[in-house]
Amino acid sequence: MRPWTVLSDDAALAVEIARAASVLGIPVDPRPTADLPGAFLRARRAPTPVALALVASPSDRSLVDLASRPDARAPADLPPLLLVAGQRAPVDLARELGFPVVREVGPLLALLALGPATLAEEEPWTLPLRALTSADRKRLEGLGGPAGDQPTRIEAGDAGLLRRLGSNAPEVLGTAQDVAAALRALRDRERTPRPALPRGEGADREPARELIYGPRRALSDPSSKAALAGYDVPLPAEELCASASRAAVEAARLGFPVRVALASPALRGWDHPELVQPGVESAARVRDVFRQLHALAAARAPDAPLLGVTVSADAQARALLRVDARLVGGVVLADLAFADPHGRTAGDRARLVLPTSPGSFERALRQQLRGAALLLDGQAAVRRGIVRALGDALLRLAAFLADYPDEVEGVTVDPLAVLVGGGVELREVCVRVSDAFERALAGAR
Repeated sequence: MRPWTVLSDDAALAVEIARAASVLGIPVDPRPTADLPGAFLRARRAPTPVALALVASPSDRSLVDLASRPDARAPADLPPLLLVAGQRAPVDLARELGFPVVREVGPLLALLALGPATLAEEEPWTLPLRALTSADRKRLEGLGGPAGDQPTRIEAGDAGLLRRLGSNAPEVLGTAQDVAAALRALRDRERTPRPALPRGEGADREPARELIYGPRRALSDPSSKAALAGYDVPLPAEELCASASRAAVEAARLGFPVRVALASPALRGWDHPELVQPGVESAARVRDVFRQLHALAAARAPDAPLLGVTVSADAQARALLRVDARLVGGVVLADLAFADPHGRTAGDRARLVLPTSPGSFERALRQQLRGAALLLDGQAAVRRGIVRALGDALLRLAAFLADYPDEVEGVTVDPLAVLVGGGVELREVCVRVSDAFERALAGAR
């Protein structure tokens, strides 16, 4: 068995890995390093396999850079990764990028003992379990498939350890709990090669170009939607109205009930839900709501610029989501969470990496969102339609971000409504413009 090079950002963790590996007889070469990306690239050129062990929580950019190395042909090529930090977001991101992620030294050593060949298998977690005790079998069951009738691959050993049988002497893998965690890490990682980052081919970029060039700022909801309109993102049927009478006329044209929301770059509906009124059912009520929203806005922020209100068709939603998307390296990261009060309180969210396939997109939602049943339960055709519509909307946002990598910092949608009748719509959007234009002017002087 070839020794593993284990790169770590912490000397104490490297010593702990060395001691635990020596007890199990797993050959490792721990190397503390302050230059993880450089050390990783240098180690990849050597014939020995590489693993990573981190105490500090890695940044999104560092994980994307490590996953985007030139010699990676597919996510399954990425090395085992130990993340000691307690934050959930880096773990979810690392899994979506394709790393087998564990949280403790024991499961990391089990991954190393399984070896690079096993890690690259299509379904390495479907190990036959016939030789295990019932207790160990229960710890390892449910990780991907039934035991099957193949020759036994692992067996119960001394001191509660599992061993893998081979043509040579049996190799120690670790305890049943550690092996289960290692196999779970292999099952939960993204294994599908990622498509190329979408670009807005054929998109009408002129409206976006006119809106985003300028100083660093957050565009209002109407301006943000105008910037995205050329990318055919699913927007509700709505009108921006500067007067109460115009709002009443447009509401009657759209058909009651309607949703009336204040339009201002300084006051967002997700920060001030009282400035959004759904279910307005008459023209007279629309005029009243217009005046009420402006009065509330004047009380909240007397100096805030007011553009009027947006009046939109009030389609019934089965779920409301919040999406924060930004371009990082060669991928778009999208944080998706439930936007209803209960979802906000629960902190139920998913970290998605775009672009991705529909199957990988659905898998990520099911793995990361505790409330995924609100989106994905029901008939298969309905579920596929939701996955397709939601995934398409996010890919169109990704194409917009890819077309303006320097000018746009990110896009927030809150809420993105998953409609009862099928489809989705972006009800309130904020495009955050960077300081690229100001920097370009400063450099030209």
